[in-house]
Amino acid sequence: MIMNYSISLNKVYILLNKVLNTLVKKKYGSHYSIRLDSLCFMSNRKNVFHTHTCYEKIILKSLKPINIKELNQINKFLLFNLNSALMCIDNDNYMEVVEIDLIIV
Repeated sequence: MIMNYSISLNKVYILLNKVLNTLVKKKYGSHYSIRLDSLCFMSNRKNVFHTHTCYEKIILKSLKPINIKELNQINKFLLFNLNSALMCIDNDNYMEVVEIDLIIV
C-alpha cells in the first residue's frame, strides 16, 4: 500500500525558512539570518505554468558589513540548498528555483 503524505504549502514554507536559516548561520555565522519572501514563494507555487521559471526572493539580514565575494557565496549556497530542501520536503510538487533575488537588510 502506497501512502501519500502531502504537506501543506504553508508548512513547506515554514520548514524551508527554518532549514535555510540554520544552514546559513552554521556556515557563515550567527550574525546572519534569512527569510523567504512568503508572497513570492506562495504565488510561485499557486500559479504554476509548465514553462514557468521559478525565482525566489530571500531577505538576508546581517549585523556586520558583507563583502561582495561572501554575498555571492551565500547566494549560491542558498540556491543549492533551497532546491535540495524542496526536493526532500515537497518532491511531488518540486519546481526548480533558477535564481534568487537576495535583498540585504
